[in-house]
Amino acid sequence: YPMDPADAVDFRVLVARVTAHPWWVVASVVVFTALFSSAAFYLTPIYRATTVLIPAKSGNDLDSSGSGLGGIGGVASLVGINLDSGDSQTQEALAVLQSRQFTEKFIDDRHLMPILYAKLWDVRTGTWKATTKHPPTPARAYKYFDKKIRIILQDKKTGLISLNIDWKDRNAAADWANDLVIRLNQEMRRRVMARADSAVGYLEKDFDSTTAVATREAIGRLIEAQVKQRMLAAVTQEFAFRVIDRAMAPDSDDRHFPPRAAMIIAGPLIGLIFGVLCVLGYSALAEGNKTEK
Repeated sequence: YPMDPADAVDFRVLVARVTAHPWWVVASVVVFTALFSSAAFYLTPIYRATTVLIPAKSGNDLDSSGSGLGGIGGVASLVGINLDSGDSQTQEALAVLQSRQFTEKFIDDRHLMPILYAKLWDVRTGTWKATTKHPPTPARAYKYFDKKIRIILQDKKTGLISLNIDWKDRNAAADWANDLVIRLNQEMRRRVMARADSAVGYLEKDFDSTTAVATREAIGRLIEAQVKQRMLAAVTQEFAFRVIDRAMAPDSDDRHFPPRAAMIIAGPLIGLIFGVLCVLGYSALAEGNKTEK
């Protein structure tokens, strides 16, 4: 449909309204530039340390369908033996990494509560400040760490996993990232060995009570696989994830936040837009008042 001339925007009128109050626009640009520049230089810098990981082979070479186990596939699932691909094990490891239990233990072992909430901690007395009405709890620390500090990114195409730690101390950020990976591999090794021990104990009892030759052979293969899995977990340090690129402390000028250049550029642009909108809004109100009179 053709546009109604009455609805068309006359840019000459808009320009005239803006140029009628140039100092408003100039003042807005100056103020926003000063605010954004000050924030860019005075906000506490946050650094990002990144370690790049790739899922390690579990060593469990059992057929994914369990066809080689005869009719014992259901027993394997019952005792916790995973016959699926390594992807489920990778997802389990990532879930453990982000779990509350694992994270709270990491925070407790590293004594991070006073560091995460430094403004509430009295270094002299070694306790929370008397003015702190509600001292931080492990649950609160977990939420803070999980949402603000630890960021996990997974590339579906390459399978690479990036564990990012954002923190104001660049050396601590790298240290935490590397330590989390070490602890995760240790935890997954411990879990696999515990499951293997439990499964072998159950299967040995089932083996002794079974007389069918085919079933005994299938159970024997399951026991052998679990023993192999336990041995692999016992000797493999990078059991769940292999480190492709270890986290290193960023340079002092390599800040993740605030993005100084972007903020310095955004300041005058936002100021210009804000100033123009203020002038146009004022002109519209003034024109409306004249029309009413």
